[in-house]
Amino acid sequence: MNSSILEDLNPQQREAVVSTEGPVLVIAGAGSGKTRVIAHRMAYLIRERSVPSWQILAATFTNKAAREMRDRVYALLELDAQVRLSISTFHSFCAKVLRREAEKASLPPRFTILDENDQRAVVKACMKRLEIDPKSLTAEQAVDRIGQAKTRLLDPGEAHDLFAGGRAEEYLAIYREYERMLAANAAVDFDDLLLKIVRLFERDGQTLAHYQDRFRYLLVDEYQDTNLAQFRLIQLLAGKSGNLCVVGDEDQSIYSWRGAEISNLLDFPKAFANARVIRLEQNYRSTKTILAVADTIIRRNTERLGKTLWTAGPDGEPVVVVSTSSAQGEAAFVVEQIQKLRLAEGVPLRETAVFYRINALSRSVEDRLRAENTPYRVIGGIRFYDRQEIKDALAYLQAVASPASSLALGRIINRPRRGIGDKTLRTLEGFALERGVALSQAIQDEEALASVPRKARGALAALSAMIEKWRKEAERIPLKRLTEQILEDTGYIESLGDEDSLEAVTRSENLAELLASIGEYEQSADSPCLLDYLEQVALATSADEGEAGEDAVSLMTLHSAKGLEFRVVFMIGLEEAIFPSPRATMARGNIEEERRLFYVGVTRAKQRLYISWARSRWLHGRTDWTTPSVFLHELPQDLCQTIEQADEAMASEILARSSRSDGRGGRTPGRGGLASHLPRRRQKRSLPPAPKLFAVGQRVEHVFLGRGEIIDIEGQGEMRRLIIRFDDGQVGEILERYGDLRNL
Repeated sequence: MNSSILEDLNPQQREAVVSTEGPVLVIAGAGSGKTRVIAHRMAYLIRERSVPSWQILAATFTNKAAREMRDRVYALLELDAQVRLSISTFHSFCAKVLRREAEKASLPPRFTILDENDQRAVVKACMKRLEIDPKSLTAEQAVDRIGQAKTRLLDPGEAHDLFAGGRAEEYLAIYREYERMLAANAAVDFDDLLLKIVRLFERDGQTLAHYQDRFRYLLVDEYQDTNLAQFRLIQLLAGKSGNLCVVGDEDQSIYSWRGAEISNLLDFPKAFANARVIRLEQNYRSTKTILAVADTIIRRNTERLGKTLWTAGPDGEPVVVVSTSSAQGEAAFVVEQIQKLRLAEGVPLRETAVFYRINALSRSVEDRLRAENTPYRVIGGIRFYDRQEIKDALAYLQAVASPASSLALGRIINRPRRGIGDKTLRTLEGFALERGVALSQAIQDEEALASVPRKARGALAALSAMIEKWRKEAERIPLKRLTEQILEDTGYIESLGDEDSLEAVTRSENLAELLASIGEYEQSADSPCLLDYLEQVALATSADEGEAGEDAVSLMTLHSAKGLEFRVVFMIGLEEAIFPSPRATMARGNIEEERRLFYVGVTRAKQRLYISWARSRWLHGRTDWTTPSVFLHELPQDLCQTIEQADEAMASEILARSSRSDGRGGRTPGRGGLASHLPRRRQKRSLPPAPKLFAVGQRVEHVFLGRGEIIDIEGQGEMRRLIIRFDDGQVGEILERYGDLRNL
């Protein structure tokens, strides 16, 4: 116990490091030093227990996390970087084993691994062969369903129940054809890497025994994010020695939509007999106030093993809860406060982050940051104006504004699909290059069109006619209306696929945000015109986002924020119908994962936390009066400072007043608490208010999810849940209290 490896560890961390034999569950709260524990545990096994490094396997989810662990172990043991350490992602580990055991897994030794783009291309080919219309069922949807099946260890003959619904037979047919094409091409996808190793270990005891003897000590990071295939792999590998240490936090389980099973962590003591449970509860990141707020939030969840985070650090500032009149006012508040903290307290931009539940919310903040010349970068995603559907819409506008823009026309010539193939496009581009003319001229040139298929000629003529029509309309109608006309004439929204799919909804929301941006431009510009707008957008999107070390504000979804930390955090868009997400709660049957996502956002903040909502917001193609998220009503009143913004000038004045010291280095919380400052909850303008009187068999309507029938009711009081079969065939659970439903 006097080992130098154990120095600077708290008692719980030390216990987690030295408990090397048997199954161990380390519940590592946010900011409690879990990576430190894993690295020190590996170093302790090697130095103090004389375990050969090659007999230890540490599995995690990202290459970045694996590199960080490896570097820490090297530093602790003063090892040369050439010393072999088995630290990798699940997929990397399985790929190495599968390559070594290819013959036993019925694969050729030179099998190929498909990336996501390859996978989509194969699925598209399968759908084409099966004559399945990609407009009604997209390749992305099929890829997602196949992935769900494989993470649940289901082959095509076992996946029928998973695919239950109106398109079950189509999904199954695609899955079967997909597997046939993979086999024919000696290929596997990412999910196959785990699936095929699990299948091999289950049927080949000798091979399993070899790897059980090889890896006598297993460590698993982010255990709450494991899916069924990963759990089964861990269970098989640890089956002989039993020396398994998993580190995770059930309160940060936010990936059920990609197959993660929180039950893997919750049921660990049942799955592995005589397991030791160690809780890391000392937080080294956040202030006492932020931790108290986080604890109040997460205690409402029932899917927990339980823990209470604490810190020896300062009390810190109250959490600031802001209501603004609009999304633009919200963005103005955020950017103004970022600038104030930078100037008054020296908070670097890189130590500041803005979180949101859906990508569409980033646009107003991005616009404001650009207007104020404040550097920023989008983490875990692409900038708003760089998203595919936005670039497509802007390319249409560019083609209208600039006939010489072959780049814009080349982008939209077959988007949406209109029967103009790549070969035709290459032919026309070659003609244009040879003759020194624009592509827009080539698509109307009889000589160029002579070598183009007849169907493509008709489509090119129709596209040329539409562009000419739009050019004439651009001279007489507003820019926003012109953009709407282009989307209508091309059927772009419909081309996104199933209107109920997450991808189609997200892209439609982004296009609605683009229209909102154009409308705001027209209202603010002295002489709005198409070319001026395109110039503004071009200047905005051409800026280099820079490296991670650049002093820039970080923008990201809450899912992307996991594992990060910042001195200052802003969480925007805390409104019903946005956060918690109605689609997520319907799909998963409760709001507990959404609350965990909120908890993750709160616990990223080290010193200051701002939470905001807008009383009106343009979203889903219309402006709505909003209601504050249920999560705002769950915040502890005595730990929050509230600000109700009427306009930007008033916000500045309130901010100045709220910054006055209370004599102890903190702000004085507003009197009356949070509830007294939040307006009464209101229904969406688009649906009239209705009494909460629901019964089985009743027809109801949800503002975003549509109409359906209540088929069952479960629970009582605040936990009363309505089981609804919607008219599109989907069945979901909605918490009655926050369901935003009306009677029909």
